[in-house]
Amino acid sequence: MYEEELPIEEYIYNEALKERHEDTQRFKELIALNDASNEDAATELLYVSKRLFYNFYDLDVIMAARNTMLHFFDVDTDDDVISSTMNSGISEHNDLIEDILNALDDIDDLKKLNLKKLANRYPELPFLSLMKIVLMEIEEAPTKKIINQLEDALSIYPDDLLLKLEQESILNRNSKKAGWISDDFIKHKTASQIFKNKVIHSFELMTLHTAIFEYLVSKNDILMLDALIFASQTLYPEWEDAWSDKEVYSEILKVEFCKLNDAAV
Repeated sequence: MYEEELPIEEYIYNEALKERHEDTQRFKELIALNDASNEDAATELLYVSKRLFYNFYDLDVIMAARNTMLHFFDVDTDDDVISSTMNSGISEHNDLIEDILNALDDIDDLKKLNLKKLANRYPELPFLSLMKIVLMEIEEAPTKKIINQLEDALSIYPDDLLLKLEQESILNRNSKKAGWISDDFIKHKTASQIFKNKVIHSFELMTLHTAIFEYLVSKNDILMLDALIFASQTLYPEWEDAWSDKEVYSEILKVEFCKLNDAAV
């Protein structure tokens, strides 16, 4: 939908007054065109929106936001290691967890595992309760039912990190009061502190990433959302496909920002 990302400096104006006026006029023309089938116009709209958005802020502000996210995600991923966050310190269950993770690519495979039965059989693994909730989300169960299931699981496993992160994602996504993740959480913690490890499984990374993403979207904090996508692309290029939908949404929010913010356009 859009061209390869350029270095931030490529978007910054050299002749601010002149270039902002030109971009503003072109932005309005592209919005008026309103042709979703015109890929070139859509690409140009995203590019012009980025220029207007980035030049609304000082470059120092943009870089400070990006540095915050780069500092926050201070972990590497290794999918050959199942951490205690996932197996509750019981390595004997690693093969089971691997089977479940592999089944995430196919809902039919996930259903065949009978997660409810597994959760009853292995109550020492809150990861299984989390997977039951993930399956509910995939099947688009009612939000209230999912939230109730999360609350039930957390009443049994109040300190489970992945369940807490999943709850934050669901609540923020549905404009409900969350509260654990905050601006201070992002600024003063790091992923390695949260997971108590410098190397985590990609599933753990995605769970944390989604919780941060949903928080920023709920706040309409497009600057930090842009920083999140930048940090993701920079630190974890091998997981590019995992960020693609979030990246597209971030770019669309820049267009909306330019529509609504008189100071920007």
